[in-house]
Amino acid sequence: TIGFKVENNIFCDIVLQGKGLKIYVNLKSGDLQDQKQISRDVSNVGHWGNGSYEIKLSDLDDIDYILSLLKQSLRRNKG
Repeated sequence: TIGFKVENNIFCDIVLQGKGLKIYVNLKSGDLQDQKQISRDVSNVGHWGNGSYEIKLSDLDDIDYILSLLKQSLRRNKG
């Protein structure tokens, strides 16, 4: 697991897997604006990483959209 910080807060964690990546977004349940609904709320299940959302990255066509989701967490966790 690799954690990414802004100031003193982790805004996402990335878990490397054989078939892609799992990205955990450090936002509370209900705080992520995900119009494409590619994230999964994992607030009530055991998971690696921080935050309530899991995103599986297996298709590079989704990368720009996933970065927009990570920016939401980056802004919220800054300062």
